Amino acid sequence: MCMPTTKKPTTISSSVGEASSSTSSILANNAYNSSTRPTNEETKHIKAVTSTHSDHVRTTKYDMLWFMGPALICYIMKTPILPIYAIGIARILSTRLTLTFHYLLCDKDNYLNKLPAKQLAREGDDYLVGTILHMYAQIPLQLLFPGMFFSDPSVIGVSAQRTFVAHVLLVEPLYYAAHRWLHIPENMKSMHGFHHLSISTLPTTSLVQNFHEHFVYIAVFGPAFLAPFFLFWEMHWVVIGAYLVLFDLINAYGHMNIKYRHPIFTSKYSPFQYLFYTPEFHLGHHAFFRANYGLFMPIWDHIFGTWRTYQKTDTDNLLPAEQQDFVFIGHNAGLAHFLTCPEWNVYAAYGPFQTFKYLPYQVEFLFCNMVAAVIRLVMSAYTCSRYMINDKLIGRVICICRTPIDYINPKRYGTVNKDIVKLIASQHKAYGTKCFGLGNLNKMKQLNDGGQLISDMVKADPYLKDKDVRVWTGDTMTAASVYHQLIDLPEFDTLESIFFVGANGKIGNAVCKHLLTTKPNLKIRIYSLSHTLDHPNVSYTSDLAELLNHKLVVLGKQLAPRKYNKALAPTRYASAKKGELTPYKCRLILDYTVPYTPIDLTGHPTISHRQIAVLETSPNSSNFLKGHFDIGFGLEQHQIYPCHAGCIINTVYDRKTDEVGEICVNDMMTMWKRGLELGLRNKPLK
Repeated sequence: MCMPTTKKPTTISSSVGEASSSTSSILANNAYNSSTRPTNEETKHIKAVTSTHSDHVRTTKYDMLWFMGPALICYIMKTPILPIYAIGIARILSTRLTLTFHYLLCDKDNYLNKLPAKQLAREGDDYLVGTILHMYAQIPLQLLFPGMFFSDPSVIGVSAQRTFVAHVLLVEPLYYAAHRWLHIPENMKSMHGFHHLSISTLPTTSLVQNFHEHFVYIAVFGPAFLAPFFLFWEMHWVVIGAYLVLFDLINAYGHMNIKYRHPIFTSKYSPFQYLFYTPEFHLGHHAFFRANYGLFMPIWDHIFGTWRTYQKTDTDNLLPAEQQDFVFIGHNAGLAHFLTCPEWNVYAAYGPFQTFKYLPYQVEFLFCNMVAAVIRLVMSAYTCSRYMINDKLIGRVICICRTPIDYINPKRYGTVNKDIVKLIASQHKAYGTKCFGLGNLNKMKQLNDGGQLISDMVKADPYLKDKDVRVWTGDTMTAASVYHQLIDLPEFDTLESIFFVGANGKIGNAVCKHLLTTKPNLKIRIYSLSHTLDHPNVSYTSDLAELLNHKLVVLGKQLAPRKYNKALAPTRYASAKKGELTPYKCRLILDYTVPYTPIDLTGHPTISHRQIAVLETSPNSSNFLKGHFDIGFGLEQHQIYPCHAGCIINTVYDRKTDEVGEICVNDMMTMWKRGLELGLRNKPLK
């Protein structure tokens, strides 16, 4: 159904940009207000620090070997392995659980607190380094002072009390002094500046340090259990482990990007203002750099005059929690999709889906099917993070608890469609939401005729039929994106022909029709047994190997890898040296299938396989989208699939009709123009 003429939305203002480690961005960070903004004098030293660490990259492929290293050393040195791994694993689990609950309770709906992907990658590489390093440090201590770890269990209670006293009397003042020492410019540049690259923080930012700085903290925190041991010659590894886990949790609490202002911690008459900190106390340290040096007890900053009030204000400007103007309905796409959920690992939320080379798809899909079956016992859909649209609307991604097998097995199609309509009804009842987009397989032709059946079911539903609910696929924007990605290729006008896989799908069909109109001399060779396009320039083949006869190949349908392997096998390792001709013409394969799966091009160095139909929106150029609209899609930060973006555009322009079934070719250019006006662009091909 073609769209009616709609008024243009209000103009979009420019954005300040995401937080980074430069002075200007620190001053522009949305967490600051006029009363807490650091002065230029207070931040002038930052420039001398950030360049040292900002390009840091750590190799992580040997991390599992480093984690297993203590086991080998303990075996050789004949010292117990249990305390080392019990403490290490407990710390890792508590850290991951803290991240999960922080995302669920704090970050999930806070679209104004979006950490840069560069920060997430850096912290994800480093946040467990200290824990593993401490496992190695424990080995010589067990060998030199076995009584520190293996005293009689009856001393656990009294040792815990002594450790608490040692922490208050020794660790807190030591940390304050060491922290101020680390802020000497030379030490900031060589060590502590790495931690301060994070302006907005996560709980695990507390564990992200320069490698050498970890040894400073071993010396500072060690007296908590070393001092009681040397005084009384008794201690137990359970106490040490509990101290380290509790320390990690309290330290993580101080790096949570939240505000907690109970009078018991904020009143100047309350002793707790001096004895225990709040997240805003330490966030103030990350904001001001030269204030709030204390560990968990602000009393030392009060004593030495470095205490300073800081108030986090970004959450004061969030739109109401009950507002929800648009819902994009997704589903699970396999095991790799599970692993990108920020609830599981916020550090894996961006980037391509992981591939499991030695795990058959059948096994992966069966496992996901079993997990989803268990989840459906308690919920039919899962609510993902929300985001802001055009500074006034709220969008959200909600996934029905369905996995690839549900879209492979036709017997389940009816249940899947019912789940979609049930979700639409529940969201309208709860939030009054009227605008819904269908993601990926939820609009599959075999499932519901490209969303047409969902539209019909909504109109026939006793509750929804008079609620002005609109259902969109966003495929018009996808077709426009693919079309412009093709015609924007430098030499596209010189091509005589292209090879198209998936041209019979509604997106491929619309793209081909528009190409035949605007490029009348272009010939299109389609891989398909069905002939749906009747045009003199269109021909069909059932031989996939013919793709090698065309410089440009477009993929709009996923095929089994073995089919590509068979098609490419005859020309693998054919001559491809400079100045020599290859026995094939193919040079570029453009792929808009979701999820994007790389083709094995071993032996074909002159052929490139690239993903297309991915849009970019930069916060530096547009305020169109804010928040986590891009998490868990297998894309990089600030990227969005055109179908998702198309549904959002329909929301902004208040489209009154459904967008289901076949694509209206006349709407493609209109949608593309609107996308450009809102700051969307095709991801450049590298």
